[in-house]
Formats: sequence, C-alpha cells, structure tokens
Amino acid sequence: MWSNRLHEVKSFFSHLRAARGPHGVHSPFVYKLITEVLRKRNRAQLFGEIEHVRGRLRKSKELIDVADFGAGSRVHRTSKRQIGEMARTVLQPSSHAHALGLLAKHASAKHILELGTSFGITTAHLSALIPACRVYTIEGSESIARVAEKSWNELGLDSIDLTVGSFAEKLSGVLKRMPSVDFVIIDGDHRGEACLEYLKQILPYTSEQSVIVLDDIYWSPSMTEAWQRCIVDSRFTLTLDFFDFGVLYQTKGRVKEHFRLARPW
Repeated sequence: MWSNRLHEVKSFFSHLRAARGPHGVHSPFVYKLITEVLRKRNRAQLFGEIEHVRGRLRKSKELIDVADFGAGSRVHRTSKRQIGEMARTVLQPSSHAHALGLLAKHASAKHILELGTSFGITTAHLSALIPACRVYTIEGSESIARVAEKSWNELGLDSIDLTVGSFAEKLSGVLKRMPSVDFVIIDGDHRGEACLEYLKQILPYTSEQSVIVLDDIYWSPSMTEAWQRCIVDSRFTLTLDFFDFGVLYQTKGRVKEHFRLARPW
C-alpha cells in the first residue's frame, strides 16, 4: 500500500509541472468546458443538506461489517469498520462531486451509471444537480449501501436505482436495464485491469455523446497504466487528465487530443 501512496504523490507533483490552465489549451471545446462549466458555482438546491449528511457521516461512530470486492482499503485492515473513519478517508471532497455533476449536466445526461456508491454522497450530488436524470449505482457492500440509501431517503432523492453486489456480477444486468448510458463514473475498484474490463463491458451500450469518467487514475501504478491505455485508445478522441480523475470523450470526426489540466474547481 505504501508503494501506491508513493506513486500517487510522485504523480501529483509531475502533474503540477505539466498541467495547463484554460489559456494553455488550443481547443475551444476544452476552454469553454473549463471556463463556462467547471468554474461555475451553480450548486444544487440540496447542496447544503447533502454536505450536512456528509458531516454527520464523518462523525458517526457506528460500526458496520464491510465486504470489499476491489483493491482493498489503504487504512482499514479488518471488515469491521467505523462509519466515521471510513467517511473521512473514502468520500470525495464536495468540489470533486460537484465537478462530476457539472460534467454530467454538460453532457445532458438522462441516465448515469456509477460504479462504486460508497456512502452515496457523490450519487446525491448527481441526482440533486440534475433532477431529471436517473442514477444507476452499484455498491459491493450491503452495509455501506444501506447507509447510502438512508441518506437519500432523508434528502428526498427518489431517482436513484441502487444495486448491491460485485461489479463483475451485477454490471451486465444494470446495463441491460438502462434506457441509455449517457454518463459513466468508474470508481470503487482500484485494480487497473478490472477497470478496463468494466470499460469493455460498458462501451457497447454508450453512444458518441456518452462521457466516461475513470476516477482515481493515479491511485496505483495499475490504475495509471489503465489510464495510459485509455489515452492512446483510438475510440476516445478527447481525453482530459484532471489528476483526480480522467474524462473520456468519443466524439467522432475530431482530431485526437489529450490534455493534462489544472483543477478548475
């Protein structure tokens, strides 16, 4: 695990040296995406309520039994874990969740696929920011999924379709139920080869307008290798590296481009 952490730190400083701001890119689409979409602070009406739930989770001392189907935790060594300790380490910052929501909204997503629900905070931000969309989310751990479900009920979010089980077992069924796959977030499993396998399953259900996010691309060498393979994949005509996550666009007829970008949020 320490080798993964060292890899992430080294990658972060490498990214800082190479990342560009909006004026350093020669792409009108990317420039507008940064300045007119990701820099916006148009938060969902429920933003404050969602962050209040996050704060409560971070303070919770309740113990739950966690099933982990991915690469495992960097800090927890047993299946019995305290909700607060987990929330402080696994939940993405509000700015990160909000940025994903803005990207999904910009893609006019009506049906979102999320692999890795965790405690459902990012799911809640997606659902609240785009009320007309439906979020299909898969969580491996039953106990974690129930915590997320309780939070959504408290927030009054009823456009979330939750499936509990491993991605390998449940992904195919969820894809077949979705009317379209407009926006995808692949998270919750930090094994690079596994992420590429999920991507292979998902792509036939997407369209040219679908946008795919690969989260935690520098979490480990295998995740970075998976991301590098996506960058050179001819199916993706535009790839954006924000360090926290990578974004894949499939728009046909455009010259293939890749940008390493500074966080605009």
